[in-house]
Amino acid sequence: MTGERRSVFGGQVRIWGGVPLRNPVFTGRENLLLTLQRALEDRSKATVLPRALHGLGGVGKTQLAVEFAYRYADRYDIVWWIPAEQRSLVLQSLHQLGRHLDTPETEDLQQAASHVLAELATSPLRWLLIYDNANEPEEINRLMPTRGGHVILTSRNQTWSEVFDPIQVDIFDRSESVELVQKRSEAVSAEDADRLAARLGDLPLALDQAVSCQVATEMTVGEYLAELDWHVRELATPADSSRTTLVALVRLAIWRLREHAPAVAELLEMFAFLGPEPISGGLLRRGRQGDVSTALGRALREQIAWDRAVRDLRRYGLAKVDPDQRIQVHRLFQGVLRDELREEAARRGRTNVHHLLASANPGYPHDEDNWGIHAELGPHIHPAGLIDSDVPDARRVVLDQIRYLDLIGDLEGSRRLGDDAVDAWSKFEGVAGLGPNGELTLRAANYLAVALRHLGFNERARTTSEQVLGRFRVSPEFGPDHEFTLYAAAALAPHLRVAGLFREALALDEDTVARYRRVFGDEDEQTINARSNLAVNLRMLSDFAGAYAIDAEAVHAWQQVVSENDNRLLFAQANLARDLYGLGRYEEALGLLRAKLPPYRQQLGAQHPYVLLAGRTLAIALRKVGRYNEALAAAAEHDRDSERRYGPQHEHALAAAMTHANTIRVTGDLPEAQRRATKALDLYRVAFGDTHPLTLAAANNLAIVLRSLGDLEQARRLDERTFARMRDALGPDHGFTLCAATNFANDLALAGETEAARSLSAQTLELSRQARGDRHPYTAACVVNAGIDLIAVHRHDEGQALLDQGVAALAESLGDDHPETAGARDGRRAEADIEPPPT
Repeated sequence: MTGERRSVFGGQVRIWGGVPLRNPVFTGRENLLLTLQRALEDRSKATVLPRALHGLGGVGKTQLAVEFAYRYADRYDIVWWIPAEQRSLVLQSLHQLGRHLDTPETEDLQQAASHVLAELATSPLRWLLIYDNANEPEEINRLMPTRGGHVILTSRNQTWSEVFDPIQVDIFDRSESVELVQKRSEAVSAEDADRLAARLGDLPLALDQAVSCQVATEMTVGEYLAELDWHVRELATPADSSRTTLVALVRLAIWRLREHAPAVAELLEMFAFLGPEPISGGLLRRGRQGDVSTALGRALREQIAWDRAVRDLRRYGLAKVDPDQRIQVHRLFQGVLRDELREEAARRGRTNVHHLLASANPGYPHDEDNWGIHAELGPHIHPAGLIDSDVPDARRVVLDQIRYLDLIGDLEGSRRLGDDAVDAWSKFEGVAGLGPNGELTLRAANYLAVALRHLGFNERARTTSEQVLGRFRVSPEFGPDHEFTLYAAAALAPHLRVAGLFREALALDEDTVARYRRVFGDEDEQTINARSNLAVNLRMLSDFAGAYAIDAEAVHAWQQVVSENDNRLLFAQANLARDLYGLGRYEEALGLLRAKLPPYRQQLGAQHPYVLLAGRTLAIALRKVGRYNEALAAAAEHDRDSERRYGPQHEHALAAAMTHANTIRVTGDLPEAQRRATKALDLYRVAFGDTHPLTLAAANNLAIVLRSLGDLEQARRLDERTFARMRDALGPDHGFTLCAATNFANDLALAGETEAARSLSAQTLELSRQARGDRHPYTAACVVNAGIDLIAVHRHDEGQALLDQGVAALAESLGDDHPETAGARDGRRAEADIEPPPT
């Protein structure tokens, strides 16, 4: 039963997934099963103590774990099997479990795994997780629950014994060997079973394969042993070596298959160069158009021939095949095949794998419909040696996998594969697509840079991306207007924005848009997307009017050709709402989001990055129009969802946390606002550094909270430093700088430095009028503060007139009953918080 099921037994929910089929002839191991059961029960209820089944290959560790799962299933509400050979497989399996547990849905597998582990740690359900072939303790240990249930792992790696107490799994006792042989073949006598067991050293895997082959070929045990001994002599190695025996077993089977079933022999040769994880017949048959050897190609193309080949592979004991026709050859047999296949057979097997996987690759890793196939291809990339393949399309499997892993959230997997590919491909000379300036090398490096940025290696990401773009531009094969060059330019701009180089990012995107227009035309989707990226830069530079003009054109363009709920139109409308907010047109932004966010969520899901960003804009707009309770609920939900989706240190999660803190502040819970804003600022400093504009924006917001709490000295120190750094980094008329200036003037006024406050408020008002316009609510706030400061320096009539003007402007833009309007009418100074647009 390899699939997943969810049913009810005795009122309890039963979740069962991934467990291999039960072995109908499972033999012996009673003491080990009892030892394992007692070891799992003998634990602290507060912590999980995984039990490691350790032993040499072929002794039946996995079979023991499978039998335990079935035998003790009624003691658990959840039994979940996790292939643990690679980290990405663990993440994918935990993601599937999360769907059964109703944890928050996210395509970021790392976050999905975190949700599942947290859920299991607190769940009242009784659960058992089995991590099969967990051979990298440092990788897997971080992906296990810390408390709440039972964990079994199987491994050949002795390092686990230093982490947990292992349970040693050894070869069979002779009586167990004889029992297994006779279960597999009733015609074999106890004496012959004993002879076979003695010859094979009581190794369970060898016994199972040998008796399968003996039955399939209808040889007697004596005939089988004679033929086995002949193959041993051919090897010219010590006959009592267990490896020699295994090699002879595999050679005997292949020799028989080549004579009677050449397609099966070629299929088996191919498994020498696949990974140890099961591979579906569906994936293999997807590659049937590849340039594979004749017999194998015929079997792949003809259903009856294929079914016969798979059946024979199973009959000879060389592979396990489940009801979904997923095929798995034991890693011990794979190792023997890799080492012992003769040169011609090895070359044929490796070439078949490369052509087949290349043909099966769907490409287009951005298309979620292809993710299932990319997931199945992934475990076979390194074992097959696709990075070093002579088949160009096989190397493209690697390229697509780098991007796919980043998209699903396995950032470390993407980085590792990207590093391996770039390092290997850069060293090639005279091979199309390879070498330091080859297409595949540069595209892989481009994907690598994206993964590095997502992992927080911002400097290396930007350097790598700059190198890629430079090489594409000067390449005689590509040049500055080639699609790959334009993709690289579009990829570099976010790296520049993350580095705080907003103007450099703007210049790059302006150049990119001009080239897209020239190459593709104004109405092409690529050009529209490039212009949307340009608008991102304009928002970062506080040019919301320029961004609005671009996004309004995009909305109009999509409205002419797609339906009202098309994702591309909804994306453009969400951007337009962001521009409206930046322009101070809060009610319009809110109205647009209220209309478009529900279908956006329905189309993409509540946890999609674009939907989350739109949700943040909604929370901000609600706060700005004075609907504080609604804003608080929306901000809290967005904060929670963003941290679940991205983790606490991602840029979007930090922005969500700061939006939440800003909303808590206006609802009056100042201590909680301080706690959250301080935490967000600390994380911004770690992620971006002290002088990055996003860090400075967070500092600006924290200072407002401190001032509201009466901590005037600390607020002033923070504001003074923030204002100076903002001015240096962004210039005096940037929106961030104007907010920082407004708040520093508030500090000066509260400190009694009334003339200094008046001077700074007057300067800020003039710059705000020029940069934001007279009708922007933040300009109105500047008018209010400037009026209050004039009154403070005894220019009462002039100040009162200005204050009245500011109150009227706030009433017009926000409403007469808005809290900020009421505050200004009562003579309270306006604060200027910052909600940075996403980079």
